[in-house]
Amino acid sequence: MIRYKRSALLFAAGILVAAASAWADDKPAASASPMPAAQPAAKAAKPAKQDSPTVAAMKAANALADAGKTDEAIAAYEKMGVLKSKKMEAWRLNNEALAYITAKEPKYDKAVELLEKATEADATNSIAWNNLGSAYENTDQLDKAKDAYQKAIDTAKDANASSAKAEGNLAALQARLDKKGGKKDADKDDDAKPDAGDAKK
Repeated sequence: MIRYKRSALLFAAGILVAAASAWADDKPAASASPMPAAQPAAKAAKPAKQDSPTVAAMKAANALADAGKTDEAIAAYEKMGVLKSKKMEAWRLNNEALAYITAKEPKYDKAVELLEKATEADATNSIAWNNLGSAYENTDQLDKAKDAYQKAIDTAKDANASSAKAEGNLAALQARLDKKGGKKDADKDDDAKPDAGDAKK
């Protein structure tokens, strides 16, 4: 029993010596403090960065759209009003238009109106250009659709971003036009529906 207690004490002492030695290796030599100083609470845990009211409103509207609550999402985007930042305004308009495009009964004319404003606000938003191409294509403005898809490809490449959706949409539209001999009133194939961008800011 005595041997057991002595062994346990020696073992515990060994752990303390090893811990003190490891801690001493990390401490500067000038420090004589036996324990590291406690960090102030402010430095130990930084508060999480809060979203600006605009970003929070955008996220809330996006969540409604993602949940399929189209009417509520549209109302939330409109409630935000015109945003000061041109880039954020373009995203607001794009996201609202996307809600119209993905609604049970899509309203492509309204989407065209919003997306034209979005691309005017920020001509570098390739997602908005692709969505505008989709809206044009669904309103039988095929020449405009081709131009919008090409603009989406160009702006995406300028930003080193993917242009796969726009390239696919442009290729599908061109194949449709080629199949019909380039006629503007080319019938839409069910398999050739334009793919609207799903990115939201």
